Amino acid sequence: MNIKNAWIVFAVALLITLPTRIYQILFLMDQDTGFYIDGMKTTAFVSAGLAAGVLLLVLMCFLDKGKKPKYSPIRSLPAAVFGTLAGLGIILQYAVGLFTSAESENPVPSVLLALIGICAGGVILLTSYQFATGGNTLEHHPLLALLPSVWGCASLVSLFITYVAVVNVSENIYDTFAVIFLLLFLFAQAKMFARIEDEKSGKMVYVFGLPAALLLLATGIPGTVMLLFNLHSAGTFPAGLYPVNVLLALYVVLFLTGYAKLGEDKPGGELPAEEPRVGAAVSEAEDNAEDEPSDGVLKEESCLEFLAKAYHSQEQFCERMKSPFIRN
Repeated sequence: MNIKNAWIVFAVALLITLPTRIYQILFLMDQDTGFYIDGMKTTAFVSAGLAAGVLLLVLMCFLDKGKKPKYSPIRSLPAAVFGTLAGLGIILQYAVGLFTSAESENPVPSVLLALIGICAGGVILLTSYQFATGGNTLEHHPLLALLPSVWGCASLVSLFITYVAVVNVSENIYDTFAVIFLLLFLFAQAKMFARIEDEKSGKMVYVFGLPAALLLLATGIPGTVMLLFNLHSAGTFPAGLYPVNVLLALYVVLFLTGYAKLGEDKPGGELPAEEPRVGAAVSEAEDNAEDEPSDGVLKEESCLEFLAKAYHSQEQFCERMKSPFIRN
């Protein structure tokens, strides 16, 4: 099992479940209730396809034996573009929610979630800027890198609070697991940026990133279709975040693609070979000198040969002559 096969599973699962989800939205949804008129047939098919895809992706990425390279700054303009759009979408969504939360009976949780979301969007914008410039500012500010993870936790709590008050529908389950895997991916990515447990973090971004991208696309694209056609949904996920889900999924995919190129540049994640040090060169010269015969001329010749080969040196040994300035 390896990561390349996991990408194939990701593509197959998406091609199987996404068209069915769009067909449900456009042709099987009752506009009065938001439920599907075919009962549980297509819902069971989509749920089974997503569950199988997610389990296979997690298993294949977790069992992958390839050594993951240590993170170094990635320069990826596509990841920077979609990350910027996702960050701006998050900030816009929660900025609007910040002004409308005052109308609710208990505005404190909504205000806190909006503030955390705006801060998380700002960190994603900063991360996108780093992808554009090839830097890694978050390595020196690891707590700042955790803000998107905190936003994921707060969003998950908010979803649970909302879902207990409504009928349990499949859309809520899809949205919940999408947030869970996105949260885990953002946490693994934050550890990678902070250079904490490099190899383990490199594996975890695949273990959580590919399932997160699959679920984000499977929820975000149908949700965006509902927005475009002004369709009613039985789910309670914030409708304005569905387009953001699509942008975040593309951001995750492009980040994983950029990270994979680090392994291609440095096979197995190994560090480049170190330049020979002077101390090592001297030690090697001494070892070579010991292997030569005891004749002084041969020793001098072996030293000259080593210096010329190792440093392209033009140094030569000359006979010691008596100085005309020194009198006996």
